[in-house]
Amino acid sequence: MRSDFRHAFLILMLGLTVHTAICQERVLEYYLGKGTANNPVLKDISNQIEANRYDSLIARASYLPQINFNAYLMYAPVVNGWGYSDVITNGQNLSGTLNVNQQIFNKKTREANFQKYGLAASSLDNTRKITANELKKAITSQYLAAYSALLERKYQQQVLSTLNDEEKILKLWVEKGVYRQNDYLSLKIEIMNLLRNTGDLDLQYRKEFWNLNMICGINDTTLYDLNLPPIDESLRNLPESSPLFRRFLIDSLKIQNEKLLVDRRYKPAISWFSDGGIINNEPRYLYQNFGISFGMSMTLPVYDGHQRKFNYGKIRAEEETRKSYEEFFSFQYNSELKQLKGELDRVRTLGKDNEKQVTLVAELVEEDKALLNVGSLSITDYILALKNLIEARHNGILYQVRAQFILNEINFWKQ
Repeated sequence: MRSDFRHAFLILMLGLTVHTAICQERVLEYYLGKGTANNPVLKDISNQIEANRYDSLIARASYLPQINFNAYLMYAPVVNGWGYSDVITNGQNLSGTLNVNQQIFNKKTREANFQKYGLAASSLDNTRKITANELKKAITSQYLAAYSALLERKYQQQVLSTLNDEEKILKLWVEKGVYRQNDYLSLKIEIMNLLRNTGDLDLQYRKEFWNLNMICGINDTTLYDLNLPPIDESLRNLPESSPLFRRFLIDSLKIQNEKLLVDRRYKPAISWFSDGGIINNEPRYLYQNFGISFGMSMTLPVYDGHQRKFNYGKIRAEEETRKSYEEFFSFQYNSELKQLKGELDRVRTLGKDNEKQVTLVAELVEEDKALLNVGSLSITDYILALKNLIEARHNGILYQVRAQFILNEINFWKQ
């Protein structure tokens, strides 16, 4: 028995220590800000958006006149009649030219390529929004889990404080012979049970709180107090404005752009070119061989083994896959929102009924407490009433937090 009391004392000291440590408060917005700033996936997507911007600039630069300098020096000796034919090589060759070329009459091809990069940027930005909302949902869920553990521990501590006060009064009644010693011991055992539960809930809170820090990338071992976040239901956006649906629209535009790019491959490609410099095979006439040239070229695909037809088939398959995913997601979206709204209504109704029960049970406990203090109620009946109050309040926590969990899910789907 002495070791049990020592164990209970240590748990009580742990609870007091933790109560002292949890002296500051942090709200949900703090963790959302830290989690968003520290999340590597969001940073990765931002870097991909930046890289895509540079790809677009590179593509634009490729349509400007391209200027290159080419130099060439060749000497083919003939020794004792052995060597390359002078008719072919002229024996030696020196050239240094500045070359310019640019594709022209390709406005539609340029626009199709620029659209490809624009759609890639839109897709990445949309992915970033969805990822940010998923992160927000995960952080909010973990915050609620930590808050739930903290609130349950607080309720247990309140009941424990009440029983500690009653223990002092009951001890006096035992000394006066109004209550028996075993009644007093029953109360002490119940206090020890509450001490153990408080210790278990403290460990649970620490675990949930550290998980919250881990999700947000926060390196801090200090425990903080949490408050129930005010989560309000978002106004329902039109599906086409939601990132969850917009991704399918962007994919559709990507497929259309892909088809356009395939078509542009079979249009004539016209370029102009020019060069200027020196080309010479006789050093003594070097000064006479400075010159320029210019011209135009055209490329037109004639036959490539029906690749265009095969590309069209591939594009049709991609569009059918996209439509299938969009239709199934639309079904999931509407079904999930309907189910969550119904669940939220039921939880709120149960929460209101539970509030009434808590009020009645609390009144009963107060009356039983008065009877206990005058020696007119057994300690067993009082503990039973107190347990009913604990259970009712515990259910109240579950309903309250469950409603916030559901609202968090609803707001994710209605982003």
